[in-house]
Amino acid sequence: MSPEIFIEDFERTENSDSLHGVIGRSLIIATRFDSMCISLSKLLDIRSMVISKAIGSKLVEQGAVEERITDENFDTLINQVTSKYHSLGASIKSFQLPGEASTILHDARKARNEIAHSLTKGLEGCIDSKVNEEYFINEISRLVKIITDGDIIISSLMSVVNKEPILNESSLSKYRNRVLNWVVEE
Repeated sequence: MSPEIFIEDFERTENSDSLHGVIGRSLIIATRFDSMCISLSKLLDIRSMVISKAIGSKLVEQGAVEERITDENFDTLINQVTSKYHSLGASIKSFQLPGEASTILHDARKARNEIAHSLTKGLEGCIDSKVNEEYFINEISRLVKIITDGDIIISSLMSVVNKEPILNESSLSKYRNRVLNWVVEE
């Protein structure tokens, strides 16, 4: 086998396993943010359809429109919304949030993309000698903090949509610290 094509270095050390654990946990946080955004976007699309169906039915009853959305058509629309691909960027745009909140979410999207697509480039095999561990952990910490800020916004929006209580600032601060500690602490 050629080293340029296949991985040849399969050495595992306690240190490399620890770093791989940090990478894996950061990816879990990044994926959670992505999933929450897409889920909220789909939920809002579905709620919009439900409202449209209710309004449409009312308009038919009042004689303002002639065509009623049938249950079968409605089920088809719901299936389309739940099965179609939503990108993270499109999901965030669909929220139409004001300046700072939108910026935080887009920054979290960029941090998520960095973790998912760039963070481990060139780190095949034993990574002990391939990274400056302190710099690497600091970089992951920076990215996870950005994603956690976005996660807090999405989780708060989800709470509002579901008519659930929103955490206070003290609880949110503890949450930020717990997430970061879970990702990077040994």
